[in-house]
Amino acid sequence: MKTSYRYFIALFSFIVISFDLSAQSERFNVDSIKSLVHQLSSDTGQVKAFIDMAAVIYCEDSNNKIIIANEAKKLAEKINWHDGLYKANRKIGDIYFTCMKNYPKAFAALGENVTLAQKFNDTLNESIALETIAKFYQKLSQHTKALEYYNKVLALRPDINMQIGVLADEGVVWKIIGDYNNALISYKISLNKLDSFANSKHGRDIQDTLQRAGLLLNIGDIYLTMSNPDKAYEYYEKVWKLTVSIKDIYFQIASLTGFGKTFKLKHNYQKAIENYQLALFKCREINEFREEVKILDELANTYLDTYVYPKALAYSDTSLRLAEDQSYVDLLPKSYITLGNIYIKQNMYDLAIPSLQKALSIAQTNRDLDDEKNAWFALYKAYKSSGKHMEGLDAYEHFISTRDSLYNIDKENEFTKNSLEFEFKKKQEIDSLSQARIYDSTIDRQKRFTYTGFAGLLLVVALAFFIYRNYNIQKKYNELLSREKKSHLAHIEAQSNVLSDIAHTQAHHVRGPIATILGLIQLFNFEDPADPVNKEVIEGLAVVTDKLDKVVKDVIIKENKLRYGKDEERTES
Repeated sequence: MKTSYRYFIALFSFIVISFDLSAQSERFNVDSIKSLVHQLSSDTGQVKAFIDMAAVIYCEDSNNKIIIANEAKKLAEKINWHDGLYKANRKIGDIYFTCMKNYPKAFAALGENVTLAQKFNDTLNESIALETIAKFYQKLSQHTKALEYYNKVLALRPDINMQIGVLADEGVVWKIIGDYNNALISYKISLNKLDSFANSKHGRDIQDTLQRAGLLLNIGDIYLTMSNPDKAYEYYEKVWKLTVSIKDIYFQIASLTGFGKTFKLKHNYQKAIENYQLALFKCREINEFREEVKILDELANTYLDTYVYPKALAYSDTSLRLAEDQSYVDLLPKSYITLGNIYIKQNMYDLAIPSLQKALSIAQTNRDLDDEKNAWFALYKAYKSSGKHMEGLDAYEHFISTRDSLYNIDKENEFTKNSLEFEFKKKQEIDSLSQARIYDSTIDRQKRFTYTGFAGLLLVVALAFFIYRNYNIQKKYNELLSREKKSHLAHIEAQSNVLSDIAHTQAHHVRGPIATILGLIQLFNFEDPADPVNKEVIEGLAVVTDKLDKVVKDVIIKENKLRYGKDEERTES
């Protein structure tokens, strides 16, 4: 007797959840799964069953997971079911990307969907495939590629909901690379499209309201990052008014936290504390522990800024204990750093140093360079103030190194932003030329038809001549344009290589000696010039200065290579 599709999937999901992975693997090998699926009456039902089973199998069993997904694809191809093939390829791409980390195969699976959709002029599935590719690139921090594919989706003019989501995702990418103006443009266009869509329905439903609140909140966050608290407050206030009407506590917490940050940025600490307290109260209403940890840390830092150390310590301790209880590993470094800074302000260095060392250890495990930088700097202050000069020097050198790593990331994002702007302008110029050529070609074609009617065979021969001549001119023009483009790109690449080399030298060879010099100067005994330590300090300075002189000369040579295309030094008059 044939099993219904829904009953079969429910039964299989229950078994997968009920048994651990090893038991599941023993109970359901690929052959037994095929046997179960073939009990379904329809071919399309079997394809759906394979896809759904691939979804519920855990990533730890990724080999069986991908085999089952490929079974769905083979069957969809066999019965020539395009919708099933799209879904199977999406599942295969997701497995390769998420579970197996085989990114080329993940992109290849989605590329098949793009090709298939273009073949059948299926704009919807082409848009879905391109959007998924963009999201994958975004997760891999390949921001240029992500934006490229998001723009491909928008060029297809998909449905309004997809346009709104893609524009919002573009805003996220622009924000990550530090191009806040383009981030604001993307979010605001998305917001305008959402409002137009809601108006066309003659009303805004709850989903529209929540989506609008999310966009407004992101815009407020960007203005806050740009140190524009008044504009940030304006958008947080819109979120507050919007979500109070629908009683959404999560967005209320976010807007109240935003209010607190804007007041803190304006040094209105009392107002900041009031809003943080309100947000904290709402977090506790719904047991929103994660946001509670963040707000407690904000309160601790606000009281620290106002020198109210007992309250700062109380809030910091509460934040830390809650983060530990809930295993919020990503939030722990900030809580420990705040606690360490409070101890430093109170000259309690024996308590500050262990807290900061914990923060540093967790930050390094999390690979969070920003937390790592802040932990090193706080440790430097603690060691220096407690008289541990060598440990302080080591912490300061690590702080400089980490800060420079972040600086290089920022410069890379800046280079990416500039490259994107250059490509955008170049594309505009190419599009303008292309449109002009299309227009000229259309006019010329109309003229040729008119002349053909009056001139007959002789004019046709002349027309063929002109077409041949224009073809040769266009061909030469295209060849010239291609050569110029290659030459320009090669020049940009050469400059980029030299700049990267200089940046690497500065980060790894200049900053180290400078940090060492700064540390040695702190060890110099100015009160007793005859102190034997001073001689060692001066000798150390001589060695480091000589090393720094060689590095500076090397940088000058590289700079001259960049500016003049020469390797030798140039003497400035």
